[in-house]
Amino acid sequence: TDKIGHICSVMGTVTRTSDVRPELLTGCFRCGKCGHTLSDVEQQFCYTQPTMCTNPRCDNRNDWSLETNESTFVDWQRLRVQENSDEIPPGSMPRSIDVIVRGEVVEKAKAGDKCV
Repeated sequence: TDKIGHICSVMGTVTRTSDVRPELLTGCFRCGKCGHTLSDVEQQFCYTQPTMCTNPRCDNRNDWSLETNESTFVDWQRLRVQENSDEIPPGSMPRSIDVIVRGEVVEKAKAGDKCV
């Protein structure tokens, strides 16, 4: 728990990579009742729609459509990294961890690559 919020590194071998997928960073939403647009709605680890329309003459709270052309996306990929076999005690099973990479490091690693 003392590592939470701090940068740390692990060494290992990439054993599996997922497909590259888009992640919504900031969304632009159009109100389904009045057509008003709300830009730069930050996403908080899940799909987050606006809570209410900012148009004072509208009371919409749940009828929204995502404007994908005006929203910001970033690529992400999941890597499974396993301990190097020369760094574990004899007879032990190597541990593995899933790592999420985003942006420019997507598709930089493939299965079999050693990484830090």
